[in-house]
Amino acid sequence: MHIPYPERISYAWATTFATALFIVQIFEQTQLMFALCSFAFILTATAAFNIAGGLDRPVGAYIFFNATLTAIVGLVVKACIGEPANSNLLTPQLTMEVYLFGMLAMLFGAYVESRFRPRKSFIQARLPMPSLRSVYIGSTAIALFLKVIYALAAVGLISGSLIQTIYNGDHFLPFALILGVMYTIRSSHGERSVTPWLVFLFALSTGEGLLSFSKQALFGPAFCWVLAAAICRYRLKIVNIISLVIVIYVAYAYATPYSQYGRIFSQGGGLDNARLAAHLLTHMDEVVKANAESTAGVYGKLAYYDHSMGLLDRLQMLSPDDALIGVTEEYGPMGYQPMVESAENIIPRVFWPDKPFVYFGNLYGHQVGAITDDDVSTSVSFGLSADLYREGGLTGVLLVAPLCMAAVFFIVSWFLGDVRSHPAAIIAVLVVAHTGPEGAVGGLFGMVATTQYMVILAFACRYVLPVVSSIFDPEKAAPATAERTFGMA
Repeated sequence: MHIPYPERISYAWATTFATALFIVQIFEQTQLMFALCSFAFILTATAAFNIAGGLDRPVGAYIFFNATLTAIVGLVVKACIGEPANSNLLTPQLTMEVYLFGMLAMLFGAYVESRFRPRKSFIQARLPMPSLRSVYIGSTAIALFLKVIYALAAVGLISGSLIQTIYNGDHFLPFALILGVMYTIRSSHGERSVTPWLVFLFALSTGEGLLSFSKQALFGPAFCWVLAAAICRYRLKIVNIISLVIVIYVAYAYATPYSQYGRIFSQGGGLDNARLAAHLLTHMDEVVKANAESTAGVYGKLAYYDHSMGLLDRLQMLSPDDALIGVTEEYGPMGYQPMVESAENIIPRVFWPDKPFVYFGNLYGHQVGAITDDDVSTSVSFGLSADLYREGGLTGVLLVAPLCMAAVFFIVSWFLGDVRSHPAAIIAVLVVAHTGPEGAVGGLFGMVATTQYMVILAFACRYVLPVVSSIFDPEKAAPATAERTFGMA
């Protein structure tokens, strides 16, 4: 048994799935036009995903996670629990129409990208990959070094915009986790996927998530393993399946309430967060109960289901996007300032120290009534299509969106290529898994910023990491010619 990592999705399978969902929705008395738009959305997403190259390419991954975690998961859960798919939404038909228009824009962008796709990406042609082992060891060493730097910055011993820029683009620890799993699988010929050293790195990454109370950081280590195992077509063993079931259960039952409840009391300081995390972890039963009571008290502002579904509430964007689209219908579009600032945000802070923070998630949160008037820090997540509709109405979704997506998709494809050509592209897939569904316009333009960091990472893979690796692994400092390949194919 392998973890599926689709390069393309069968149109026959997608049509069967969309038809079955349509029938269930009609049986559950979902509005006909809503159900038809859902059907068309799934088929359009399938076409865009296939044209973009599937999960082998960051663009395909962006479309995949946008489609599934914005709408499809929510629609399937609704069907499974017997609720009409359009219930608990202010403007359900318009919301699905906006989603469909947004996916058509992605289809256009994917088509343009595929027509002008280079035979070899920039990093594949100019920064070819050395041995997997040397890059794994080098990235691990740099990741640990940077953790020490961040710890010194947290206590005030060092500071500066350069540290913030490095932190924003630091993907060395997840990079080391992914490459470590891949190297272990290949060097053992599929017999194992982790080593004691990798277990330590996974624990370190999980510890960071516990201190930050971030679900993304908490789930990141497991996602890194799944991503690496899927790319390597690793044959799952019983222990792997049991471990994945346990991880899913812990994520649903404990990690989600821990992060949601802990964020309420988090002060942002390292030592304070450590004491808070220790207290919460030793009183998990109280945390789960208190979070359930807190969620029940506020559930309904941006609710899609009749009752809170825990982690599943976060695996859909229909409810917040519908609220934002409803505000647009009532007050009209607000203009393209969020898009302009998101585009400006591509410039690294080291070159623009006074660059303003893009924080429209807080503004939108106030507009939909999800946060109180005095809350100036909480940022509510929204999807790309709803954000574009909020900024420009149908013009934003039908005209501006296709042009932006074609440009961004081409840039990403030209520089990064696919995961079979260079591991830096894998980190881009990891990033868009989060920004694709809930990054709004900032997440789309953020793909360009991510591309910048991935080019730097590819440069480090070529010239820096092997040198660092030679310090800790001198016997493998000059690998044989046959080893000097990433070997993704």
